[in-house]
Amino acid sequence: MKIYKIIYIISFFLIISFPFLGMLFYEEPENTENKVLLEPPQIVADEGFNINYLQELKDWYEEHFAFRQELVTMNANFKSRIFGESSEELAIVGKDGWLYLKASLGDYQGTNTVSERHYYNVIKTIALMQEYTKGLGKKFIFTCAPNKNTLYPEYMPYYYKVLNEDNNLDVITPMFDKYGINYVDLKKSFLNEDEILYHKGDSHWNNKGAAMVYNLLLDEAGVSHTDYLMLDYTLRDDFEGDIDKILFPLDRHTEEEYDYSDYMTFVYDGTDDVTQITVNTINEDKTGGLLCYRDSFGNSLIPFLANEFNHCTFSKSATYRLDMMAYDIYDVCIIEVVERNLMSMTKFSPVMPAPLRPFYEEVSTYNSDNSTIYWTNYDNYYKITGYVDDNYISSDSFIYIRLSGEENVYTIEAFPVNEDLESKNNSDYGFTAYLGINSLPEDTYRLEVISENDGELYSYMTDEYLIVR
Repeated sequence: MKIYKIIYIISFFLIISFPFLGMLFYEEPENTENKVLLEPPQIVADEGFNINYLQELKDWYEEHFAFRQELVTMNANFKSRIFGESSEELAIVGKDGWLYLKASLGDYQGTNTVSERHYYNVIKTIALMQEYTKGLGKKFIFTCAPNKNTLYPEYMPYYYKVLNEDNNLDVITPMFDKYGINYVDLKKSFLNEDEILYHKGDSHWNNKGAAMVYNLLLDEAGVSHTDYLMLDYTLRDDFEGDIDKILFPLDRHTEEEYDYSDYMTFVYDGTDDVTQITVNTINEDKTGGLLCYRDSFGNSLIPFLANEFNHCTFSKSATYRLDMMAYDIYDVCIIEVVERNLMSMTKFSPVMPAPLRPFYEEVSTYNSDNSTIYWTNYDNYYKITGYVDDNYISSDSFIYIRLSGEENVYTIEAFPVNEDLESKNNSDYGFTAYLGINSLPEDTYRLEVISENDGELYSYMTDEYLIVR
């Protein structure tokens, strides 16, 4: 009887230690998770002994133990095929092999709607970017890539119910026309197509969908371009979706993809990895320049757009350097944002000179602990930030900053963007403005915030001064 107990104990310890012992010979497969895996921790770092070594070793081991991806794949297949559920918090397993990002669920169900002021902040931010770009004599286009379940809800699991028909994109879409924004309505265009133009196992559109989007964007920009949808293509069956890779790292499914690469004559100026933050391209056969801020939906747009301009810069930076449009090399600015991130556009202010506003109206001054204004240096700018007491500002009020010097008075309009992490109670009423360091004459300027509520103009006057020498 004792021999069986010994065998049992030895077998038990061998099984539980196998993921660790297996690391001696196990060759770890390519990482397909939507994150950067940890590097092995160091016992001794540059600053001395690493007191967090054991915790870091534990975290590293949890990501790298032997046969981890095999077990992840087995678990994912079991849950998806038996229970129709996802083994990953990031994903939703839908019908007929369709996969969705869980990050889009709030938009799908309509549960993450925001305040009227927040909608205004997003629209106003885009409108100010367009005003600046058009003021330079150049073209500005904004578009929003629809979430996959916005276009193809019929494959979503039945237990995810739509709770509010008017989600963020539906509420804000009429506002683009109201504020005169050059907006390309991709949701409307995709819904008008009978053909499915998104991948089943990926969160993005396929290359045929990208070609359609490219047509719509350059039509709006008034740029002559090739219509690839009218040309022949190669149909490949080797595309692996981003969500599929996460769920089934060692049992990936392939899908058909449209290949238009035979028509491309541009070259990459530097990296050809379209997932990088910045990608530059050159096409000697074309003229003009494009500055494009985009997210991962823009990856498949890069070849199409790059083929139509002499030079392009594609950026995934969350801070839009709109002041780059002042360079002679750019003629068109395109900004693309995915639907699930549309309401996050006011986390970071675009960088560009704040527009001057003629302002001579009478205002009522007030004091409040819930208003503030201050300035810092940023690159070649003075960066003025703060927030306004919501009792003195309406849901669609501008935010002006008046700079009153001994000899000069200037009024500028700020972006309704709150970058102050300490002002959570005023998150919808923050502001940010940039002033070129050399744009103001020498003077000592007192800073003042002007807003409107119920037809009354209010001024928050501070003892904060901007000294220009």
